[in-house]
Amino acid sequence: MKDVDRFFSNKRCALSVLIALSLQLLVACTATKTDEELLNLEMTPPTRQDLYDGTSMGSVTAANPPRDEADALVRAKKEEGKGNLDQALYLYVQALDFKADNALTLYNIARIHSIKGNIQLAYLTYNESLTIDPELMMSHAGLGLINMDKRQHEQAKIHLEKAVSLDQTRLTTTGIEAPEEGLYLLDLQSPIRIYNALAILYDLENRHEEARHYYSLALRKEPHSALIITNLGYSHYLGGNIALAEKYLKQAIKEDPSFERGWTNLGLVYVRKGLYSRALSTFEHTMEPADALNDLGYFLMLEGEFEQAVELFQRAIDSSPSYFEQAQKNLRRASMELDTQKRN
Repeated sequence: MKDVDRFFSNKRCALSVLIALSLQLLVACTATKTDEELLNLEMTPPTRQDLYDGTSMGSVTAANPPRDEADALVRAKKEEGKGNLDQALYLYVQALDFKADNALTLYNIARIHSIKGNIQLAYLTYNESLTIDPELMMSHAGLGLINMDKRQHEQAKIHLEKAVSLDQTRLTTTGIEAPEEGLYLLDLQSPIRIYNALAILYDLENRHEEARHYYSLALRKEPHSALIITNLGYSHYLGGNIALAEKYLKQAIKEDPSFERGWTNLGLVYVRKGLYSRALSTFEHTMEPADALNDLGYFLMLEGEFEQAVELFQRAIDSSPSYFEQAQKNLRRASMELDTQKRN
């Protein structure tokens, strides 16, 4: 009887051990499965894959996902500050998984796409941000600049004027008016580029006085900008004030002697003044002699000086080390215009 009891007792112990081992194994398997599930969850890409350009995730790994929207945005700004645009972009897109209708996050995504040259993605994302917040100044600015680069001037003007209007409305709280009627002095938050871009559009429409108001505002903020000074000088050139144009263009070159457009526009001033030798030497600051001769000939052709233009195109062709196709085309055009002029 004792042997029987010992048998069942040993069997119960063995069964208990087996059950315990099975439970441990079950727990271990369950834990492993849970870890895998969590890992797969962490590796899930952002929901808005349409906003992501598919470049490397960088340091955004499965082991280190953002905890919430604030964490994603803070880390995105940090990565962007270090120049890691791919990682910043990925984190901004991840932030939308926590708050899908954040217009500012969409703006930041569009801005990075614009920097990276993904213009179509930038364009679409700027527009999406404006469907959420139609008063988001910087998205209007971004769209305006994209439209301007595409030479879609009417659409660019709509967005740039809206951005300037929003900025000026914000600036009314400062109470610091500029000498230009109805405009306020810019501050650190004011996007200088949109004032400069809108002024360029106004110059294209022969609204030179309005353009100069915006150039002047931008210059008060960035007084040493060769770009803005050059644009202001060219605005005076377009308006026929050659003396002021020359003054500002010389100032622009003084600020930045390597700024090519400053030299080119100053050369145009000398063409208008009839100082062709000086214009040629001015062009030669930024281009090869053959190109300078061709450009001077082209501008003289626009001025109706066809005989001198023909001579300059011929000199450009003769001095060029290789076949100068553009000069050949210009020569044919100027020769035809000269023949017509002589017949009349």
